[in-house]
Amino acid sequence: MKAFFQTHLFVVGLIWAAITFLSACQKQEDTHSVDQQILEQQVLHDFVEVVAIPQYASLLLQADSLQATVEAFTNQPSEALLQQARSRWQQLRQVWEQCEGFLLGPVEDNEYDPRMDTWPVDYIQMDSLLASNESLNLSTIQQLDLALRGFHPVEYLLWGKNGNKLPTDFNSREMQYLLALTADLVQNTQQLYQSWVPTGGNFSAVVQQAGKGSPRYLTRLEAIQAITGAMAGICDEVGNGKIAEPFNRRDSSITESPFSHNSMRDFINNIIGAQQVYLGNYGGVDGKGFTDLVLLHNVALDNQIRQQFTAAIQALQQVSLPFEQAIYLQRTQLAQAMEALTNLEATLSGPLQDYWQQYVKD
Repeated sequence: MKAFFQTHLFVVGLIWAAITFLSACQKQEDTHSVDQQILEQQVLHDFVEVVAIPQYASLLLQADSLQATVEAFTNQPSEALLQQARSRWQQLRQVWEQCEGFLLGPVEDNEYDPRMDTWPVDYIQMDSLLASNESLNLSTIQQLDLALRGFHPVEYLLWGKNGNKLPTDFNSREMQYLLALTADLVQNTQQLYQSWVPTGGNFSAVVQQAGKGSPRYLTRLEAIQAITGAMAGICDEVGNGKIAEPFNRRDSSITESPFSHNSMRDFINNIIGAQQVYLGNYGGVDGKGFTDLVLLHNVALDNQIRQQFTAAIQALQQVSLPFEQAIYLQRTQLAQAMEALTNLEATLSGPLQDYWQQYVKD
């Protein structure tokens, strides 16, 4: 009888230990789940507050700076002010191209992208416009074809078709058009910035409230996947569009920024912009990025994505000639850059999206 009770007590003890262990595991899992949900929310918060809004604020600041320089140049044309205007245009482009790392929300919904960045420029149509008697002010150019608005008509006016325009080459019509174009850029960047901030359209809340009443993103998963899709999308656009089309056709007339020879900088900044989204940093400020979520369950995948971002940027940087020349003279380097972008895009749109589907539960 004593042996029976001892055996019974032993079995009960094993059952109790198992229950305690399973309970502890469940509690640990629940705690981990809560911690991950908090991190997911932080990542979306920091995407808005660390990456998106500061970049759009910088975009507006750079547009204002370009406009001020153009106004000074049109009032008193000089080589120094022309060079300064060109530099301001390039600085504005740098911010804009990095913002293309997250082309979602108002920039697409309200067509800010085509309003500001339609290319290639139809310079024949531009020359016809300049030769006409049509008024060249803000309200009239906002009614023009998109190819006659935005960054690239400004580029054409500042550099000229062959990239060697002089201050004395500008006539009064070109000055008027340049002033109106830069005013249009300022207005668009103002509206784009306002569309994100709480005092304006407040798209920031649409992202940050994902899964908590957001009208667009019913779950955090949807928001995270949308942002990931934007990162993958710009990699695909640069590799399979911006580079591939002129490369395959051997046609330098259809490059993005041909008059300033800024195209390669555009491409590099596109990928840097997507990288900033993944890492959750901008302008020296570090937030929580997608990398922090991936590290929770798959360190190897995070390493792969980081390495592929670095490889793609470095491959683009290996192209030492202007893109308009490189499509003829540095085809090997461009092919390597396209391959690196293809690899990065495939990981972002494949394994990373699969990772979110597996681990983001809300």
